Amino acid sequence: MADVMSVFEERAARLGIDLSQVDFDSIRLPPGEDFGIISDDEDLKEVDQLEFEQGFDNIIVVDNLPVVPSEKFDKLVGVIRKIYSQIGTIKEDELWMPVDASGKTLGYCFIEYITPLRRLSLPRRRLMGTSLTGLISLP
Repeated sequence: MADVMSVFEERAARLGIDLSQVDFDSIRLPPGEDFGIISDDEDLKEVDQLEFEQGFDNIIVVDNLPVVPSEKFDKLVGVIRKIYSQIGTIKEDELWMPVDASGKTLGYCFIEYITPLRRLSLPRRRLMGTSLTGLISLP
């Protein structure tokens, strides 16, 4: 931006124009015409292509989990990650397990995978009957 202004000021000086006397806010260009002037807000015209995930094809809900106190929360998350990463790669920080006011888990969690799980029968079949009993010592 500073380079553009210096070029602009040099040209104005060569033409004998005192820029302090020019009201730049009053200058209006015809619609669609920029006369080769580089705008400092060109990036506002660019529309970023945002990727929106359609649906919930990459999220599963796991229920019947042990209800554990906050001291065992991290251990439970680690065990769940180990078991459910067999299905696919879990997104970083995308295993969400709600807790109550005292910090105890509520017995379920949501897991988001990097890729959509088109065939949910495969995860169900692979993990059907998996028990966390014995993997985590409950209070």
